[in-house]
Amino acid sequence: MGTVHNVMEDSVKDLLEKYWGDLPVSCHCETCKSDVYALSLNRLKPHYVRDQSGRMYAKASLMTTQARATILTAITESAKVVSAYPHH
Repeated sequence: MGTVHNVMEDSVKDLLEKYWGDLPVSCHCETCKSDVYALSLNRLKPHYVRDQSGRMYAKASLMTTQARATILTAITESAKVVSAYPHH
């Protein structure tokens, strides 16, 4: 069986890096950032691909305005939860 990759991870990571400083979290440490990342991925539907061409197609579909809004909403909601219940 070949290798598969969830391109949603890349999209969430990119947007989290871009907007991390603007998110409503009480702490901006790496632990809280990782918690927001994991919780966001659990809230979103995965997009698995098996090769580079599939990765490019999936990334393009995740760059639409609606897809970015959905991902940012999941990140923001996750940040609120992590802020309310930090693990450190």
